[in-house]
Amino acid sequence: MSAVRGVGPRQLLEAVEAYFDDLGVAHARRDEGDPRPADVEVFEERDGWTTVSWPAYFAPRDVSACRALSRQLHSVASTVTSTANEGWSHTVLGCGTIVDRFHSYPAALVWDADDVAALAEEWRGDHELVARVFGVPACQVRRHYCQATGQTRDHPGRDETGFVALWAALGIRRADGRFPRYAALVVDPSWQRS
Repeated sequence: MSAVRGVGPRQLLEAVEAYFDDLGVAHARRDEGDPRPADVEVFEERDGWTTVSWPAYFAPRDVSACRALSRQLHSVASTVTSTANEGWSHTVLGCGTIVDRFHSYPAALVWDADDVAALAEEWRGDHELVARVFGVPACQVRRHYCQATGQTRDHPGRDETGFVALWAALGIRRADGRFPRYAALVVDPSWQRS
């Protein structure tokens, strides 16, 4: 799921469509019915943020999509990815550039245990920088930027929904069943090959 600051849902939907057009991926708006795992959904703006949910298994393409969206819309984007028992990641982008990235359980990113320390450092994030970008006190971000290790099995950083509290601290509300949807796109599965 991703959020873009300072743009309305129509503008974000058009930018998402342009992103898929640039990839050569067919898409069509779907105005009725329940969401499907293959849909892209754009939700109504709330508190200055418009959120978008991507198709199932879209990660890590969400980062490249948000890079394109933040560049085209001249805005800040926040994108999160979560997996059961493997933590969550948060990437902040501004005008097409990655500003910060954090992963709550870096051990989930590696194949070789020797790489864990290097990845933990690479994905530790900078809570003070994020606080400045979002205009919130640094302590509101710091409490969520805690990494779990392989030895801390019950650490909250391993919780796949841990990003929800971070987003709330940043002023972003996650779209859920009570959140009004603006529009949905049916996206051709060829995105998986792009």
